[in-house]
Amino acid sequence: MIFARHIGVEIFADGENVTQNISPYLKSITYTDNLSGEADTAEIEVEDANRIFVADWFPKRGITVSITFVRECWNGDGVESLPLYDFEVDEITNSYPPNTARIKLNSIAQNSGLRQRDDSRAWENVKLSQIAGDVAKKAGVELFYDASEDPTIKRAEQSEISALTFLQKLCTDNGLALKVSDGKLIIFDEAKLEQQEPVSTLGYDLSVIKNFSATATLQEIYKSCEVVYKHGQKDEKIAAKFDDASKSDGKTLKINQKVESQAEAEKLAKKKLRDKNKKEIQVRLTTVGRFDYVAGNCIELIEHGFYSGKYIIEKATHKIGGGYTVDLELRKCLPNY
Repeated sequence: MIFARHIGVEIFADGENVTQNISPYLKSITYTDNLSGEADTAEIEVEDANRIFVADWFPKRGITVSITFVRECWNGDGVESLPLYDFEVDEITNSYPPNTARIKLNSIAQNSGLRQRDDSRAWENVKLSQIAGDVAKKAGVELFYDASEDPTIKRAEQSEISALTFLQKLCTDNGLALKVSDGKLIIFDEAKLEQQEPVSTLGYDLSVIKNFSATATLQEIYKSCEVVYKHGQKDEKIAAKFDDASKSDGKTLKINQKVESQAEAEKLAKKKLRDKNKKEIQVRLTTVGRFDYVAGNCIELIEHGFYSGKYIIEKATHKIGGGYTVDLELRKCLPNY
């Protein structure tokens, strides 16, 4: 017997299963998974012909919502699920005609210590992981530090900005990425993720890829990066240069940032060049939904000429409503870094 494919959702609000209540009104549900620098978000869109979502069922801002995508008979006759963890109701939009409500959700609570502005705090001559640990502890979240390098920070000060904004800049300045997921503050190295095997291969197939666009740019793209730092007390100059072997010519990126050794300067040059050049080749496409199309996974493009190759998923937007699709924002992996 052949069973028809089916995709659906389970929705819990403050621990209560509200799936059956909402399902008759559900128009679409969208989940956006970001690799780094942005919170994950979701949006529930419902029709409201009876105007209950603007009255008795008006969602309470700040409540916790958890969502699970469930699909049946997708790969065989089994049931698979994609849990999206917890979100907070962040914004509600009611409109007519037609009468609809859009419930926007954010993975980081508004009153989280990560989003709130804090008093000025400063650190001197400590590891990045220690600063992140202090921030995570005060925010009441767990730190997961998944990077082989742990740079020493000469001085860092958080002043009049949120803890998340402060820590994001600190990570970016040191060639690392940051994400908040499932109540965890995660710091990781994107280069490590790019070494993974692709979860799928996409060819030139209009039955699978609904739309496609790709961009190759030379703006702010460099051939090499040179780090130069002079210690005032030691009267010592440390210099290092890293070249992109795939480029025959191009500009040199100049960096003047404190380093303690030649090895540290070489690593910094490599990371800074990677950060500048990683946006050189980007692809956006919409395809049939898959649960393994999540930020941080890689896919392989074939039959796309210049754009063929291995890509990392920077953003995946899953949408259920009239079918199941996923919008992907990809950037080409950098094997020489």
